[in-house]
Amino acid sequence: MAFDSPAALLGAIREGRQTPAQLLGLLNTSEELLRSIGQDVPNILRELHVVHHSLAFAFLLAAMAGNELSEDQERFFVDTSREFLLSCDASQVQLAPEKFAEICRKFTELMVAKGRARIAIAPLRSAVQRSRPSPNALTPAHPLLLQCCLLGKFYGLAEDHLYPQGTMRAQFKCLDVVDPKTTGLVVKDFFLYCYYGGMTLVGLKRYSEALDFFLRAFAVPATQVSAIVVASYKKYLLVSLLLHGQVCPIPEYTSQVVQRSIGSWCSEYLEVAKAFSTYEVGKLEQALEKHRSVLEADKNFGLGKQLIPSLSKRVIQRLTQTYLTLSLDDLAVKGGVGDAQAVLLEMIEKGEIHAKISQKDKMVAFPKDGDARVRDLSGGIDLAIDLGAEVESLDESLMTDRTFLQHHVTS
Repeated sequence: MAFDSPAALLGAIREGRQTPAQLLGLLNTSEELLRSIGQDVPNILRELHVVHHSLAFAFLLAAMAGNELSEDQERFFVDTSREFLLSCDASQVQLAPEKFAEICRKFTELMVAKGRARIAIAPLRSAVQRSRPSPNALTPAHPLLLQCCLLGKFYGLAEDHLYPQGTMRAQFKCLDVVDPKTTGLVVKDFFLYCYYGGMTLVGLKRYSEALDFFLRAFAVPATQVSAIVVASYKKYLLVSLLLHGQVCPIPEYTSQVVQRSIGSWCSEYLEVAKAFSTYEVGKLEQALEKHRSVLEADKNFGLGKQLIPSLSKRVIQRLTQTYLTLSLDDLAVKGGVGDAQAVLLEMIEKGEIHAKISQKDKMVAFPKDGDARVRDLSGGIDLAIDLGAEVESLDESLMTDRTFLQHHVTS
């Protein structure tokens, strides 16, 4: 039995005679009525309690979300949805996951458009907690929350919602994709979760984890290449260069349609990668400048610029294999860096190279790797000898300690 008027709908909801499951059935059969009463929805919602009538709230707000809204209606929708997401009854909204997801998406869309992404974070965190059927289940609210955290530059907060609870970060395990009927999840939600998750980890400079998230986005079985897949691969390509100095090949299990066509969507990025592979900083700078407009449009120019110091360090690492000594001026020219000494000191401190800088003649000496390994081995041997001497000394002191001897001999 479907409701035939807004008054009948409101009366049945307020009476509360139906169980949640029965009310769900009635609301599902009244979809046509709900779509037709867009103007009356605010008046009906004002008569309901956001917690006691959460299921009806979900259907009515979702009906609003599916329509074009005036400025006043948008304001009402945002304010009401915010209260709803923060306080709705979880057991009721989990009966209508698709409706709940529609509300979250529309709420996020309006908040981002108004430049209020930060204010959307708390309601979306609540939405994640109230809509997930299990603690580690991925929901449609997850990527929306990540998006708002990224816009607000709350990378640490976004990170809290990337991995399953109780797992080690090094496992790089995604949240669980459970039955979509219980979460309202669609494929686009998973793509966005991977994409925004990768962007979060780039912001935290955890490139290895970011690479894994971007890979998941375009390695999902697909029959066509979506815009999110292309965007993920572009970032995957740049992060690969930063992390490994080359573009990591696409795994064989990736869909054939992606393997065949992804390159045609990323030709400018492949040119940048080709310039990077020459180990000539000047050519890389030219390629980045040539395709600057494309990278800026994709919001990837900042990430692209990080390739320049990355390549400079790789060039310097190569020079350590070729030269025993080199002047700081020559190093600056060959490595394409302004302050060669500062770069060297940073690389030495991080253990990326072995080098000695002579301040007297401004020369840099690169000991051979074998020499460095010998020094490390010698240091290890010296440490072992010192520890052995300490143990021997302790043993001698114990053998002459009367209390120790009495205790152990008598026992």
